[in-house]
Amino acid sequence: MSKNERALPATEVKNRFGRVLGEIARTGGPVIVERGGKPVAVILGVDAFERLRPQAARAKDRRALARAAFGMWAERADIDDAWRARGRARWRSKWSDE
Repeated sequence: MSKNERALPATEVKNRFGRVLGEIARTGGPVIVERGGKPVAVILGVDAFERLRPQAARAKDRRALARAAFGMWAERADIDDAWRARGRARWRSKWSDE
């Protein structure tokens, strides 16, 4: 086990799920869930999960997000990160939180 890795019985994970999620968020996890002393599942933080996903799946998710955000414009080649940054800069508030 790595230093952030921890094994817990399934019953403990169920009873303390909020705490387990907090620990994963704080340490990066993972938590190995055991049943009868044998590992049956792993709970990962989102960052670790994203690193494990194939690049193609991540790209597909970005396209789906773009389509949801921009509708029929999502496939336009000129809509990129720079275009979005320029748009956000135009609408950024001049008010400060002083």
